Amino acid sequence: MESNAEVYEGTEQGFAFTGLRTASAELKMVPSLGGRIISLRGRATGREWCWHRRRPDWLWSNRPGDSFGLSTQAGMDECVPSVEGCTWRGRAIPDHGELWARAWTLDVAELASGRLSATVPLEITPFLFRRTIHADPGGGFVFDYTLQNLGSATEEFIWCLHPLLNIVEGDRLELPPEVASIRLDGGVGDRAIGAGDTWSYPEPFAGIRLDRLETPGMPHGCVKGFTCALRDGRAAIFNDGAGEGLKLAWDVRVAPYLGLWLNRGHGGFHHVALEPTSGAPDSLRDAVESWRQFSTIAGGATVGWSVTLRLL
Repeated sequence: MESNAEVYEGTEQGFAFTGLRTASAELKMVPSLGGRIISLRGRATGREWCWHRRRPDWLWSNRPGDSFGLSTQAGMDECVPSVEGCTWRGRAIPDHGELWARAWTLDVAELASGRLSATVPLEITPFLFRRTIHADPGGGFVFDYTLQNLGSATEEFIWCLHPLLNIVEGDRLELPPEVASIRLDGGVGDRAIGAGDTWSYPEPFAGIRLDRLETPGMPHGCVKGFTCALRDGRAAIFNDGAGEGLKLAWDVRVAPYLGLWLNRGHGGFHHVALEPTSGAPDSLRDAVESWRQFSTIAGGATVGWSVTLRLL
């Protein structure tokens, strides 16, 4: 089926990107940088949602096994089979998984139909990952995924969409009403933030509102937490004053959790990540052995899911 999006190409700091453009939004993806989405822009307001470092050379390449902290970190990438580096089943899984430091190759036939599609074999875990981005009827973008287990044994995994998003004054976070708390995976602030702690949502402490993208210890705090398993896979950021917003919706049958990463000054950065995910916390080992929140895929099987992004 053909997409109702225009495909366009260009370069950013010497890296070739391929983009999709609809009447309301446009994105740019760099295949050589792990399929990274470096720009997501609303055409009506001009707002750039993808965060990057405030320096002229904010894009560079990495090698598999590099620390994610030394990467460009710009925009959106994909994490499989773990977010935090760990050892599982005797395999040393790198920081933020196996996909972000690999070059991807776009499927030429799919590109001709207005779809950005790539299939990437993992080198450490016996998985074959595929992501296809196309326009949806509302002018947003649908990310369709499949993950195939090429081995014969059942495998545990975490998949996580990892989008670092810009924060603008007046932004507010909207989560489903079922979210009354988040379970933490750590952070930095003006008080102890321990892995496994539970905070009330949206106001864990008097005067600190997570839905207003505030953290303890601002302007130097950060926190990572997870919702419970959701019945309604959606999250959004709205800015009522500017009349703009970003909505995410996803398939909770495969990805029942939402990770929330909120950085309000740690390392000099200000960004937020709304991370649909199939497990928690970030370490696959901890997800299996401690929190018991993870996904599995049988030998030879394939699982599929989708995420939709829409801009106001």
